[in-house]
Amino acid sequence: GGGVVDRQYLDESKGVPLSTVWSDIKQTYALHLVKRAKEETGYQTQKPEALLERIINLSSNPGDLIADFFCGSGTTLAVAERLGRRWIGCDLGRYAIHVTRKRLLGIEKCKPFDLLNLGRYERQYWQGVTFDPDTSRVSPQALYEYLAFILRLYGASPVPGMQYLHGRKGGALVHVGSVDAPVTIDDIEHALEECALSGQKELHMLGWEWEMGLQGGTDPKSGGLIHDIAKLRGVRLRLLNIPREVMEGQVADKGDVEFFELAYLKATVEAGEHPNQFHMSLTDFVVPNPDSVPEDIRGKISKWSDWIDYWAVDWNFQHDTFMQNFVAYRTRKNRLLSLVSDTHIYEQAGTYCVLVKVVDVFGNDTSQAFDVEVK
Repeated sequence: GGGVVDRQYLDESKGVPLSTVWSDIKQTYALHLVKRAKEETGYQTQKPEALLERIINLSSNPGDLIADFFCGSGTTLAVAERLGRRWIGCDLGRYAIHVTRKRLLGIEKCKPFDLLNLGRYERQYWQGVTFDPDTSRVSPQALYEYLAFILRLYGASPVPGMQYLHGRKGGALVHVGSVDAPVTIDDIEHALEECALSGQKELHMLGWEWEMGLQGGTDPKSGGLIHDIAKLRGVRLRLLNIPREVMEGQVADKGDVEFFELAYLKATVEAGEHPNQFHMSLTDFVVPNPDSVPEDIRGKISKWSDWIDYWAVDWNFQHDTFMQNFVAYRTRKNRLLSLVSDTHIYEQAGTYCVLVKVVDVFGNDTSQAFDVEVK
């Protein structure tokens, strides 16, 4: 048609075509180390951000969905967020999830995201496919194997013939919480009664979740309601979380699973200048058995708030997904942590459930719920 045609041939072009061996990433990665304040962690399977940027740019468009089901420290998710992609990340390790959460929050103008913990229905499914080929029912054999599995990881042996007590560890009896329901005050009282009747002086309660009144733990310095009940029965009571790592086969096989006691959290919801304004304040946080904490960490703790790495508030908790309306956390560069939230304003009158969640320096969650009346 009389137009000008410009032909450019690959063998005449400047440079070398990118091959399937990306040896240039190391050089690019070195530049990223300088730009990103030493991104390298030394973890064997860590991926440079430059590598993820190339993969995501080559294989997707802005707005596409990127999924990483072993997200580790969140490199894929962070790069996807910066490149304008939607993302889903999963990991079994509580440290991985916590590091990823803080990494995403540190991205300027990061879009809102939800953090979904493994729920009771997913655990029920996990129990079924792990211990029983028929997932439509939970057989007595599956229940026995579930209890034996958790007791083995805790270092306890099964104890038959009891209704609420399932094992023994040293001089203590052990109760294993249900896989699909929280441990309740009634559960603890029944276990305490059975423990006292058997003549034992120590009871360990293992649970995935805890009744809301127990979420914040009990004060190890002054005791609390459930610990007072235990003392009246002459029993020393310990409440311990069953960690999510028990579902990670390699970790469980190695025995690298640690059961942490519930920490004690004290917080207050305070009204503002107007009836519909409120803010949250953290006033105390106690980690049980601080003597078990490595000495190099204990040496850096000068006040109770030093145990806290992150905390957030959901001002309208619906008893399902935790929505972080306010969040505060430490970074490597900024170790300061605000202990008072921003003011929250309710638009409508009513009764609201407020949930505060604290993550300590070990990656463990502790929560406490409040009811707020807005007129």
